[in-house]
Amino acid sequence: MARDYYQVLGISKTSSEDEIKQAFRKLAMQYHPDRNKSPDAEEKFKEINEAYAVLSDPQKRKQYDAYGPEQFNQHYSEQDIFRGFDFDQIFRDMGFNFNVGGFGSTDDLFDNLFGSQGRRQRQESGGDILARVSLTLEEAASGTVKKIELNHIKACEHCSGTGAEGSKVIRCSQCNGTGQVRATQRTPFGVMQTITICPRCGGSGTVPEKACRYCNGTGTQQAHEKVDINIPKGVDSGMRLRVKGMGDYANGGMGNLYVDITVQKDKRFERDGDSLYSELHMPFYYSILGGKVTIGTLYGKNEIDIEAGMQNGTAITLKGKGMPHFNRSGYGDQITTIYFDFPKRVTAEQKELIKRFAESEEKDSKKKFWTF
Repeated sequence: MARDYYQVLGISKTSSEDEIKQAFRKLAMQYHPDRNKSPDAEEKFKEINEAYAVLSDPQKRKQYDAYGPEQFNQHYSEQDIFRGFDFDQIFRDMGFNFNVGGFGSTDDLFDNLFGSQGRRQRQESGGDILARVSLTLEEAASGTVKKIELNHIKACEHCSGTGAEGSKVIRCSQCNGTGQVRATQRTPFGVMQTITICPRCGGSGTVPEKACRYCNGTGTQQAHEKVDINIPKGVDSGMRLRVKGMGDYANGGMGNLYVDITVQKDKRFERDGDSLYSELHMPFYYSILGGKVTIGTLYGKNEIDIEAGMQNGTAITLKGKGMPHFNRSGYGDQITTIYFDFPKRVTAEQKELIKRFAESEEKDSKKKFWTF
Protein backbone atom coordinates (compact mmCIF):
# COMPACT_ATOMS: atom_id res chain seq x y z
CA MET A 1 0.00 0.00 0.00
CA ALA A 2 1.37 3.43 -0.98
CA ARG A 3 2.40 5.65 1.94
CA ASP A 4 0.57 8.90 2.49
CA TYR A 5 3.12 11.68 1.87
CA TYR A 6 1.47 13.91 4.47
CA GLN A 7 1.92 11.16 7.07
CA VAL A 8 5.53 10.63 5.98
CA LEU A 9 6.32 14.27 6.78
CA GLY A 10 4.04 14.32 9.82
CA ILE A 11 1.91 17.21 8.55
CA SER A 12 -1.74 17.86 7.67
CA LYS A 13 -3.26 18.37 4.22
CA THR A 14 -3.74 22.05 5.01
CA SER A 15 -0.08 22.67 5.85
CA SER A 16 1.55 25.70 4.24
CA GLU A 17 4.69 25.65 2.09
CA ASP A 18 6.77 26.84 5.04
CA GLU A 19 5.36 24.11 7.30
CA ILE A 20 6.16 21.49 4.67
CA LYS A 21 9.73 22.78 4.34
CA GLN A 22 10.24 22.86 8.13
CA ALA A 23 8.95 19.30 8.52
CA PHE A 24 11.19 18.08 5.70
CA ARG A 25 14.29 19.81 7.07
CA LYS A 26 13.78 18.33 10.53
CA LEU A 27 13.32 14.78 9.22
CA ALA A 28 16.11 15.08 6.66
CA MET A 29 18.54 16.07 9.40
CA GLN A 30 17.32 13.17 11.54
CA TYR A 31 17.55 10.45 8.88
CA HIS A 32 20.42 11.63 6.67
CA PRO A 33 22.46 8.43 6.06
CA ASP A 34 25.73 10.19 6.94
CA ARG A 35 24.31 11.00 10.38
CA ASN A 36 21.94 8.14 11.06
CA LYS A 37 23.56 4.70 10.79
CA SER A 38 20.42 2.67 11.55
CA PRO A 39 19.58 0.02 8.92
CA ASP A 40 16.40 1.72 7.75
CA ALA A 41 17.81 5.29 7.63
CA GLU A 42 18.49 5.30 3.88
CA GLU A 43 15.03 3.99 3.01
CA LYS A 44 13.40 6.47 5.37
CA PHE A 45 15.49 9.31 3.93
CA LYS A 46 14.47 8.35 0.40
CA GLU A 47 10.81 8.27 1.46
CA ILE A 48 11.12 11.74 3.03
CA ASN A 49 12.67 13.17 -0.13
CA GLU A 50 10.00 11.59 -2.30
CA ALA A 51 7.25 13.10 -0.15
CA TYR A 52 8.89 16.52 -0.23
CA ALA A 53 9.47 16.37 -4.00
CA VAL A 54 5.71 16.02 -4.47
CA LEU A 55 4.27 18.24 -1.73
CA SER A 56 6.70 21.12 -2.29
CA ASP A 57 5.64 21.39 -5.93
CA PRO A 58 2.17 23.07 -6.19
CA GLN A 59 1.24 21.25 -9.41
CA LYS A 60 2.34 17.81 -8.17
CA ARG A 61 0.65 18.42 -4.82
CA LYS A 62 -2.62 19.29 -6.56
CA GLN A 63 -2.44 16.10 -8.61
CA TYR A 64 -1.58 14.06 -5.49
CA ASP A 65 -4.57 15.48 -3.62
CA ALA A 66 -6.82 14.71 -6.59
CA TYR A 67 -5.58 11.14 -7.18
CA GLY A 68 -4.78 9.96 -3.65
CA PRO A 69 -1.67 7.90 -2.75
CA GLU A 70 -2.55 4.70 -4.62
CA GLN A 71 -3.64 6.30 -7.90
CA PHE A 72 -0.84 8.87 -7.84
CA ASN A 73 1.84 6.19 -7.65
CA GLN A 74 0.20 4.32 -10.50
CA HIS A 75 0.19 7.42 -12.71
CA TYR A 76 3.55 8.91 -11.72
CA SER A 77 6.87 7.10 -11.87
CA GLU A 78 9.90 7.88 -9.73
CA GLN A 79 11.25 9.71 -12.77
CA ASP A 80 8.18 11.98 -12.84
CA ILE A 81 8.29 12.60 -9.10
CA PHE A 82 11.91 13.77 -9.06
CA ARG A 83 11.80 15.63 -12.36
CA GLY A 84 13.01 19.18 -11.66
CA PHE A 85 13.88 18.31 -8.04
CA ASP A 86 17.38 19.76 -7.51
CA PHE A 87 18.77 17.94 -4.47
CA ASP A 88 21.89 20.03 -4.23
CA GLN A 89 20.18 23.43 -4.37
CA ILE A 90 17.31 22.45 -2.09
CA PHE A 91 19.59 21.11 0.64
CA ARG A 92 21.90 24.10 0.44
CA ASP A 93 18.94 26.51 0.63
CA MET A 94 17.95 24.77 3.83
CA GLY A 95 21.39 25.19 5.36
CA PHE A 96 22.84 21.71 4.77
CA ASN A 97 26.55 22.16 4.24
CA PHE A 98 27.66 19.22 2.13
CA ASN A 99 31.25 18.01 2.25
CA VAL A 100 31.50 19.57 5.73
CA GLY A 101 30.84 17.80 9.00
CA GLY A 102 30.52 14.33 7.50
CA PHE A 103 27.91 15.05 4.82
CA GLY A 104 28.73 13.56 1.47
CA SER A 105 28.01 15.08 -1.93
CA THR A 106 24.46 15.13 -3.23
CA ASP A 107 25.52 13.24 -6.36
CA ASP A 108 26.92 10.39 -4.26
CA LEU A 109 23.84 10.44 -2.07
CA PHE A 110 21.51 10.34 -5.06
CA ASP A 111 23.44 7.45 -6.57
CA ASN A 112 23.29 5.48 -3.33
CA LEU A 113 19.58 6.00 -2.87
CA PHE A 114 18.27 5.73 -6.43
CA GLY A 115 21.13 4.21 -8.40
CA SER A 116 23.52 5.93 -10.79
CA GLN A 117 22.00 4.07 -13.73
CA GLY A 118 18.58 5.42 -12.81
CA ARG A 119 19.98 8.94 -12.67
CA ARG A 120 21.61 8.57 -16.07
CA GLN A 121 18.38 7.30 -17.60
CA ARG A 122 16.56 10.32 -16.23
CA GLN A 123 19.12 12.59 -17.84
CA GLU A 124 18.96 10.80 -21.18
CA SER A 125 15.22 10.33 -21.54
CA GLY A 126 13.34 12.45 -24.03
CA GLY A 127 11.67 15.68 -23.08
CA ASP A 128 8.09 15.99 -21.94
CA ILE A 129 5.60 17.95 -24.01
CA LEU A 130 2.41 19.73 -23.03
CA ALA A 131 -0.99 19.89 -24.69
CA ARG A 132 -4.21 21.56 -23.63
CA VAL A 133 -7.74 20.21 -23.99
CA SER A 134 -11.02 22.06 -23.51
CA LEU A 135 -14.10 20.05 -22.53
CA THR A 136 -17.79 20.71 -22.10
CA LEU A 137 -19.30 19.85 -18.73
CA GLU A 138 -21.03 16.85 -20.32
CA GLU A 139 -17.70 15.55 -21.68
CA ALA A 140 -16.09 15.96 -18.28
CA ALA A 141 -18.97 14.05 -16.69
CA SER A 142 -19.05 11.13 -19.10
CA GLY A 143 -15.42 10.90 -20.14
CA THR A 144 -14.46 11.21 -23.78
CA VAL A 145 -11.79 10.73 -26.41
CA LYS A 146 -10.15 13.88 -27.77
CA LYS A 147 -8.03 14.01 -30.89
CA ILE A 148 -5.08 16.36 -30.57
CA GLU A 149 -2.27 17.32 -32.92
CA LEU A 150 1.31 16.87 -31.75
CA ASN A 151 4.57 18.21 -33.08
CA HIS A 152 7.22 16.12 -31.38
CA ILE A 153 10.44 14.21 -31.85
CA LYS A 154 10.24 10.51 -32.67
CA ALA A 155 12.81 7.78 -33.09
CA CYS A 156 14.13 7.71 -36.64
CA GLU A 157 12.14 5.07 -38.52
CA HIS A 158 15.14 4.09 -40.63
CA CYS A 159 17.59 3.33 -37.80
CA SER A 160 15.04 2.70 -35.01
CA GLY A 161 16.51 5.54 -32.99
CA THR A 162 20.08 4.23 -32.80
CA GLY A 163 21.50 6.87 -35.16
CA ALA A 164 23.52 4.13 -36.84
CA GLU A 165 23.33 2.94 -40.43
CA GLY A 166 22.51 -0.74 -40.18
CA SER A 167 21.79 -0.29 -36.42
CA LYS A 168 25.44 -1.02 -35.52
CA VAL A 169 26.75 0.97 -32.54
CA ILE A 170 30.11 1.00 -30.79
CA ARG A 171 31.42 2.13 -27.43
CA CYS A 172 31.92 5.87 -27.15
CA SER A 173 35.66 6.60 -27.13
CA GLN A 174 35.31 9.92 -25.32
CA CYS A 175 33.71 8.50 -22.16
CA ASN A 176 34.75 4.85 -22.66
CA GLY A 177 31.12 3.78 -22.50
CA THR A 178 30.30 5.32 -19.13
CA GLY A 179 28.14 8.12 -20.55
CA GLN A 180 29.90 10.62 -18.30
CA VAL A 181 33.02 12.75 -18.50
CA ARG A 182 35.02 14.21 -15.65
CA ALA A 183 36.65 17.63 -15.72
CA THR A 184 39.26 18.76 -13.17
CA GLN A 185 40.01 22.42 -12.51
CA ARG A 186 42.39 24.07 -10.08
CA THR A 187 40.90 26.95 -8.10
CA PRO A 188 42.08 29.08 -5.15
CA PHE A 189 39.99 26.75 -2.98
CA GLY A 190 41.61 23.57 -4.26
CA VAL A 191 41.04 21.10 -7.07
CA MET A 192 37.41 20.97 -8.23
CA GLN A 193 36.09 18.00 -10.15
CA THR A 194 32.82 18.00 -12.07
CA ILE A 195 30.99 15.14 -13.75
CA THR A 196 28.80 15.88 -16.78
CA ILE A 197 26.99 13.95 -19.48
CA CYS A 198 29.29 12.99 -22.32
CA PRO A 199 28.77 15.53 -25.13
CA ARG A 200 29.55 12.99 -27.83
CA CYS A 201 27.16 10.17 -26.94
CA GLY A 202 24.65 12.19 -24.92
CA GLY A 203 25.05 9.90 -21.91
CA SER A 204 24.22 6.63 -23.69
CA GLY A 205 27.82 5.34 -23.73
CA THR A 206 27.52 4.32 -27.37
CA VAL A 207 27.83 6.04 -30.75
CA PRO A 208 26.97 4.95 -34.30
CA GLU A 209 29.78 3.23 -36.19
CA LYS A 210 28.34 4.85 -39.31
CA ALA A 211 25.83 7.68 -39.00
CA CYS A 212 22.33 7.06 -40.35
CA ARG A 213 21.95 9.04 -43.58
CA TYR A 214 18.28 9.82 -42.84
CA CYS A 215 18.77 11.42 -39.42
CA ASN A 216 22.47 12.30 -39.73
CA GLY A 217 23.22 10.13 -36.70
CA THR A 218 20.85 11.86 -34.29
CA GLY A 219 18.47 8.90 -34.13
CA THR A 220 15.51 11.27 -34.24
CA GLN A 221 13.03 12.78 -36.66
CA GLN A 222 10.40 15.49 -36.44
CA ALA A 223 6.84 14.22 -36.53
CA HIS A 224 3.40 15.77 -36.83
CA GLU A 225 0.73 13.38 -35.61
CA LYS A 226 -2.90 13.29 -34.63
CA VAL A 227 -3.47 11.13 -31.58
CA ASP A 228 -6.51 10.10 -29.56
CA ILE A 229 -6.37 10.92 -25.86
CA ASN A 230 -8.69 9.15 -23.45
CA ILE A 231 -10.13 11.62 -20.94
CA PRO A 232 -11.51 9.88 -17.82
CA LYS A 233 -14.80 11.02 -16.35
CA GLY A 234 -14.82 13.44 -13.46
CA VAL A 235 -11.88 15.61 -14.58
CA ASP A 236 -11.88 19.28 -13.62
CA SER A 237 -10.12 22.45 -14.74
CA GLY A 238 -6.52 22.60 -13.56
CA MET A 239 -5.97 18.85 -13.67
CA ARG A 240 -3.01 17.52 -15.64
CA LEU A 241 -3.13 14.04 -17.15
CA ARG A 242 -0.03 12.06 -18.08
CA VAL A 243 0.15 9.97 -21.26
CA LYS A 244 3.23 7.82 -20.89
CA GLY A 245 5.67 7.62 -23.78
CA MET A 246 4.05 10.23 -26.02
CA GLY A 247 6.65 12.98 -25.52
CA ASP A 248 9.93 13.56 -27.35
CA TYR A 249 12.39 10.77 -28.07
CA ALA A 250 16.02 10.64 -26.88
CA ASN A 251 18.57 7.89 -26.32
CA GLY A 252 17.08 6.94 -22.98
CA GLY A 253 13.55 6.57 -24.35
CA MET A 254 10.42 8.61 -24.79
CA GLY A 255 9.33 11.47 -22.60
CA ASN A 256 5.72 11.89 -21.59
CA LEU A 257 2.81 13.92 -22.87
CA TYR A 258 1.03 16.00 -20.27
CA VAL A 259 -2.49 17.21 -20.97
CA ASP A 260 -3.85 20.24 -19.12
CA ILE A 261 -7.62 20.15 -18.70
CA THR A 262 -10.01 23.09 -18.95
CA VAL A 263 -13.73 22.51 -18.40
CA GLN A 264 -15.85 25.19 -20.02
CA LYS A 265 -18.39 27.22 -18.06
CA ASP A 266 -21.92 25.89 -18.35
CA LYS A 267 -25.01 28.12 -18.54
CA ARG A 268 -27.16 25.70 -16.54
CA PHE A 269 -24.84 24.57 -13.77
CA GLU A 270 -22.21 26.01 -11.46
CA ARG A 271 -19.61 23.43 -10.46
CA ASP A 272 -17.94 23.22 -7.07
CA GLY A 273 -15.81 20.10 -6.86
CA ASP A 274 -18.17 17.24 -7.64
CA SER A 275 -21.32 19.20 -6.71
CA LEU A 276 -23.45 20.97 -9.29
CA TYR A 277 -25.59 24.00 -8.46
CA SER A 278 -28.57 25.23 -10.46
CA GLU A 279 -31.68 27.38 -10.16
CA LEU A 280 -35.30 26.64 -10.99
CA HIS A 281 -37.83 29.44 -11.43
CA MET A 282 -41.60 28.84 -11.35
CA PRO A 283 -44.86 30.81 -10.88
CA PHE A 284 -45.54 32.01 -7.31
CA TYR A 285 -48.72 29.98 -6.94
CA TYR A 286 -46.66 26.76 -6.70
CA SER A 287 -45.54 28.04 -3.32
CA ILE A 288 -49.21 28.09 -2.22
CA LEU A 289 -50.66 25.10 -4.05
CA GLY A 290 -47.64 22.87 -4.48
CA GLY A 291 -47.33 20.55 -7.47
CA LYS A 292 -44.97 18.51 -9.60
CA VAL A 293 -42.18 20.13 -11.63
CA THR A 294 -39.34 18.83 -13.80
CA ILE A 295 -35.69 19.60 -13.03
CA GLY A 296 -33.05 19.14 -15.70
CA THR A 297 -29.82 17.28 -14.80
CA LEU A 298 -26.76 16.25 -16.77
CA TYR A 299 -28.28 12.80 -16.99
CA GLY A 300 -31.83 13.62 -18.04
CA LYS A 301 -34.96 15.07 -16.42
CA ASN A 302 -36.14 14.45 -12.88
CA GLU A 303 -39.67 15.08 -11.62
CA ILE A 304 -39.93 16.42 -8.07
CA ASP A 305 -42.75 17.48 -5.73
CA ILE A 306 -43.05 21.09 -4.64
CA GLU A 307 -44.73 21.09 -1.26
CA ALA A 308 -47.43 23.64 -0.55
CA GLY A 309 -45.98 26.41 1.59
CA MET A 310 -42.41 26.01 0.29
CA GLN A 311 -40.48 29.22 0.79
CA ASN A 312 -38.57 31.18 -1.79
CA GLY A 313 -34.89 30.17 -1.96
CA THR A 314 -35.40 26.61 -0.73
CA ALA A 315 -32.56 24.30 -1.88
CA ILE A 316 -33.43 20.80 -3.07
CA THR A 317 -30.68 18.15 -3.21
CA LEU A 318 -30.73 15.52 -5.95
CA LYS A 319 -28.47 12.76 -4.68
CA GLY A 320 -25.98 11.34 -7.16
CA LYS A 321 -26.83 13.81 -9.94
CA GLY A 322 -23.60 15.78 -9.69
CA MET A 323 -20.21 15.06 -11.26
CA PRO A 324 -18.65 11.60 -11.02
CA HIS A 325 -15.79 11.31 -8.55
CA PHE A 326 -12.46 11.30 -10.34
CA ASN A 327 -10.76 7.89 -10.31
CA ARG A 328 -13.16 6.43 -7.76
CA SER A 329 -16.74 5.25 -7.72
CA GLY A 330 -19.74 7.39 -6.93
CA TYR A 331 -21.15 10.78 -7.83
CA GLY A 332 -21.60 14.16 -6.23
CA ASP A 333 -24.99 15.81 -5.78
CA GLN A 334 -26.97 18.44 -7.65
CA ILE A 335 -28.32 21.24 -5.46
CA THR A 336 -31.15 23.21 -7.08
CA THR A 337 -32.46 26.41 -5.50
CA ILE A 338 -36.17 27.09 -6.02
CA TYR A 339 -37.36 30.62 -6.81
CA PHE A 340 -40.99 31.68 -7.09
CA ASP A 341 -41.56 34.45 -9.60
CA PHE A 342 -44.30 37.06 -9.31
CA PRO A 343 -45.97 38.44 -12.46
CA LYS A 344 -45.20 42.02 -13.45
CA ARG A 345 -48.70 42.46 -14.87
CA VAL A 346 -52.03 40.86 -13.98
CA THR A 347 -55.44 40.96 -15.64
CA ALA A 348 -58.44 42.53 -13.99
CA GLU A 349 -59.83 39.07 -13.25
CA GLN A 350 -56.54 37.92 -11.65
CA LYS A 351 -56.37 41.11 -9.64
CA GLU A 352 -59.88 40.58 -8.34
CA LEU A 353 -59.08 37.01 -7.32
CA ILE A 354 -55.97 38.12 -5.45
CA LYS A 355 -57.93 40.90 -3.78
CA ARG A 356 -60.56 38.43 -2.58
CA PHE A 357 -57.79 36.16 -1.29
CA ALA A 358 -56.24 39.06 0.62
CA GLU A 359 -59.56 40.07 2.14
CA SER A 360 -60.14 36.48 3.23
CA GLU A 361 -56.72 36.34 4.86
CA GLU A 362 -57.23 39.62 6.70
CA LYS A 363 -60.63 38.52 7.96
CA ASP A 364 -59.36 35.19 9.29
CA SER A 365 -56.05 36.48 10.63
CA LYS A 366 -55.65 38.41 13.86
CA LYS A 367 -52.19 39.61 12.76
CA LYS A 368 -51.64 43.25 11.97
CA PHE A 369 -48.91 44.37 9.64
CA TRP A 370 -47.00 47.53 10.33
CA THR A 371 -44.54 49.46 8.25
CA PHE A 372 -42.01 51.95 9.42
